[in-house]
Amino acid sequence: MNMSKKSIAYGKLVRLFQKRPILARRLLSLGTTLERARRKIVAGTKNDFSSWVDLAALSIVASAFSGEEVALVNLFFPSEIMAGFGLKCVSAEGLAGMLAAMHLEDLALARAESIGVSKNTCSFHRAGLGLNLLSMLKNVRAVAVTNMLCDGNVPIFKTIASFYGMKLVVLDVPRSFDEANVDYLSRQLESAVQQLESQLNRRFDWKKFEEQMKIESEIFETLRELYPKLCERPIRMHLYQHVNLLYTIHVRPDLHLLKAVRALEKDLDKTTNQSTKRFLWMHLSPYYDNVLNEIFSKDSPHTVVACELCWDWLDWRIDVRRGFKSIAEKLLLNPLLNDARRRAEFAAKLAKDFRVNGVIHFNQFGCKQSSGSIELVKGIFDELKIPFLSLDGDCVDHTSSASEQFKTRVQAFLEMIE
Repeated sequence: MNMSKKSIAYGKLVRLFQKRPILARRLLSLGTTLERARRKIVAGTKNDFSSWVDLAALSIVASAFSGEEVALVNLFFPSEIMAGFGLKCVSAEGLAGMLAAMHLEDLALARAESIGVSKNTCSFHRAGLGLNLLSMLKNVRAVAVTNMLCDGNVPIFKTIASFYGMKLVVLDVPRSFDEANVDYLSRQLESAVQQLESQLNRRFDWKKFEEQMKIESEIFETLRELYPKLCERPIRMHLYQHVNLLYTIHVRPDLHLLKAVRALEKDLDKTTNQSTKRFLWMHLSPYYDNVLNEIFSKDSPHTVVACELCWDWLDWRIDVRRGFKSIAEKLLLNPLLNDARRRAEFAAKLAKDFRVNGVIHFNQFGCKQSSGSIELVKGIFDELKIPFLSLDGDCVDHTSSASEQFKTRVQAFLEMIE
């Protein structure tokens, strides 16, 4: 989602109604609906990859306020399960990012802290929880989470579920891939479906589930097929658009994303090798307007050509016939799931494939996963003689990170590479 002065100005309007949550929600619904309509026109006119990705990401967030039936999930919960119930997945991370783009995250952070949530807790979790406590979401029908990568997911989402009087759906994902763990996770998916059938008082629709799997099959097989061309001639995108892409891939890879990848081959045919410095981005980046989006814009001589979280599905081959087992394999094959060395080796593969000039790892405050393996990851890139920058900050709380500090550190890093 693009961070702009328009978003901040609209956030100031919403802030006026912070004590009237129904009106605040209506304003958020109006704003996101109008922006979704604008992006739909842009995507239909341009019919290019990044425009469809921008529309897809905004559409996910907009559904939380529009009245559509939604399921609140974390980034790695399999959206295919919710598709079988006709629910639209919305991630707490994405909602926290939307608040940050509008400079409204302080309201949600303060609300979470008012019930005893520590300021040391990841701001994604605090803002996601706070937004729910502020009663600004509409028609939440399920809350579901995996324990992948983050030990804070389950307690925070359990609190969110209790706010709606629901039982949290939890997937316990083992840290290694083998047939026993595939079976273990498949059984959990079956139990999750049974739990949701009881809670929603409706049957799981296998036809909708399979339709979603078929959409994803085309999306991921097309991306995999185009991967060598993308490495050779990367699509020029803004830094924030890589975040939009990873968000859409994980939370709701739907028809908008399918249109994006169908437009990608045409975009690649128009792309030429340009003399820009290439960078791999690791983990996330700030959602609020900041200097990083200026330094790594699509027109900059320094271009982010890949983000690790956009490609963590590469080893997964979708098999609609195997149903839940195929979904279990998707989760277990994620290279970030296992030990830190596997993640580092995966990042090194991306760096070599995309022939990057440098790697930037953003360390989200309060996120052990993003910062705990830094030395090992850095060591891998030192061996490859690829410059590596570890950048500390907060993706959500715009008051916690000085933009000038980002600018100083990144520009010094870029000067070293020139």
